[in-house]
Amino acid sequence: MDAALEANHIALLQHRAKNSGNTVLFKLPILRGSEPPQKWNDMTVSEFAAEVDRVASFVMTELKTRNIPPGSVVSVLYSGTRYQDLVYAIALSRASYIPQLCPQILTHPGVIFALMEKAGSKMILYDPSLEHVTTNCPFPKMALHPLETIDSCSTTALPTIDDLSSCSDVCFIYLTSGSTSGSPKIVPLTQKFVSIYYKTQFGIWLAGRRFDTQDVFLSRSSICAVATMIQYLGCLYTGSCIVQPSKRRFSTEELSNLVNVCGLNRMTTFGTWLAPHIQAAKKDPVVLKLLQVMRTVSYGGVPISIADDDWCFQNGIPLTDMYATTECGKPARFMRPVSGLPCRFDPLMDTTGVDDPASTQLLKFILLADSPQIPQLHLLSTDGNFHTGDLFEKQVDGSYLFRGRADDWIKTDDASITDTKAIEEKIYDMCSDLVKGCIVVGHLRPSPTVFIEVHHDNLSTMSEDGLKELVLQRLEDFNARQYTHERITDKRLIFIVDEGILPRTMKGNLRRRAIEQKYQKELDAVYISVYGS
Repeated sequence: MDAALEANHIALLQHRAKNSGNTVLFKLPILRGSEPPQKWNDMTVSEFAAEVDRVASFVMTELKTRNIPPGSVVSVLYSGTRYQDLVYAIALSRASYIPQLCPQILTHPGVIFALMEKAGSKMILYDPSLEHVTTNCPFPKMALHPLETIDSCSTTALPTIDDLSSCSDVCFIYLTSGSTSGSPKIVPLTQKFVSIYYKTQFGIWLAGRRFDTQDVFLSRSSICAVATMIQYLGCLYTGSCIVQPSKRRFSTEELSNLVNVCGLNRMTTFGTWLAPHIQAAKKDPVVLKLLQVMRTVSYGGVPISIADDDWCFQNGIPLTDMYATTECGKPARFMRPVSGLPCRFDPLMDTTGVDDPASTQLLKFILLADSPQIPQLHLLSTDGNFHTGDLFEKQVDGSYLFRGRADDWIKTDDASITDTKAIEEKIYDMCSDLVKGCIVVGHLRPSPTVFIEVHHDNLSTMSEDGLKELVLQRLEDFNARQYTHERITDKRLIFIVDEGILPRTMKGNLRRRAIEQKYQKELDAVYISVYGS
């Protein structure tokens, strides 16, 4: 393919629309109530390209009336999970704007507006359901129109391909999936970076194999996550297709429909969303067969249990574990670096405070400065490299086992990350008169939970419920600035315990993993009570 097409994703779309326009790019569910969908509508590449042009012309007209010049950053606040959300993101690029994709889980207006200012954004487009978030917006704003209401008769001429961004120009601005000091980091992606990213990932997924029928991938969910954008571009690049389920956590009955009706043959999902289908496959040979016939069952972001991992391999499920980050992007449980990727694995020093007797065997994963997938400068360390903060353990055969993060982040069940240290420090700061010690847990849970050791005299003057409510009251402003998955807003998610009973290291530090293991049954019961699962 012409290198010029790979340097601009809109050029790639137009090339595909012209030369293989009848290829099905999306399968969109026909929803009827809460029942799993039985039918999906096909959307071809040429139909998608035409829809992008129609929406781009509309957007360009609207932004010009608000004096937003081409080439500007335009923020978009929405869930990112709907087909129209992808259309708007690509249409903004087609109209020569740079979309800053903001997930709706970021609900504090001050944080949103600060991120817009930091990115140089000139305007915000938002889902109508989020009108309340933009009430006092200091930027021009516009609610997104449903695609079916957008007129195709706009006379606004769209830019030529030559006028659009290429190579070193920024084409998308993403946010990290967790916040640092109360705010996510901004991650600008250039056209060249994106092109390398999707070609590398699809080279791994397809592994050079060709089939008589089309590769049909399961949608990765929100376009506000870079993996979903890379999936779209990769499928466009390789002539593959993306099928959308009715919801992120769909039933095993719907999985059967996805395979038998849509021809799904490549699952790409988070480990937490894959796990229920694995459990169903253990009980039902029909479900097992659905997974066995997949070309790949690829998961990332969140791991599955080692027991499930072993069971899948023993039962012929073609499992692939993918490790990547929003900032730089990068198979089974034992992994190998992508060929040609300049990286380094440095020993983890004891000074990190990692509570692991095998810490001297753990290695820090570092992406080197000459990597083609190196993030923007503001995300790099002083040595010019990108220190991911992830730990691996080298195996005898030269592969690597992922061993979690060296710092104090935990992952929720949908792969979002939470800075536990920031929450703990805020509790110490706001509740120093109440709290003797605290630690935040909640690995692979919907939200964090905190264990609090309180001063003995506090329990003699107020009830446990009263103490919990006081803690929540003092954290109210802090919680409002966090992503929804980072908040502790229900008193059931606070455990009050006696001083000295929580597991500690020899140095006296609370042991996060050991505490989660010790109180697993209590945590399970609380999360069922709060979230129903």
